[in-house]
Amino acid sequence: MTLGGLFGRIALQMFFGFVLVLFAGGGLYWIVAFFLTIPALGLSLLVFAPLEYLSARLGFRWFSWVAIPFVGALCPRLVALVDMKPNFAAGVHDLSFFSTMAGVLWTLSSVMVAYLQLPIVPDKRFVD
Repeated sequence: MTLGGLFGRIALQMFFGFVLVLFAGGGLYWIVAFFLTIPALGLSLLVFAPLEYLSARLGFRWFSWVAIPFVGALCPRLVALVDMKPNFAAGVHDLSFFSTMAGVLWTLSSVMVAYLQLPIVPDKRFVD
């Protein structure tokens, strides 16, 4: 994955996040979505991109597309295992949901990038 591909995936991830806000009812939800995309960017750079890069090198990128939402759901739970503060443990469920959504948005953006990189196959009726 190139640096431009990473920026493209992050841009698509943010776009899908704002589209979800529109479906949630619009209004001032875009402020909430903006502050939720910042942790999604961190997850994308530190967790999702290396996972997809390694799986692409090993030849099974489709596995990373399936696993990334689950990895996103597990990230806050792993932090909750180490942290002993009870206040953080109470909010792990919400963080886990938002990280899962970040993983789903990353997977959508990766699938879209893979689809856009396919060669254009001409219709055989026009070639013959």
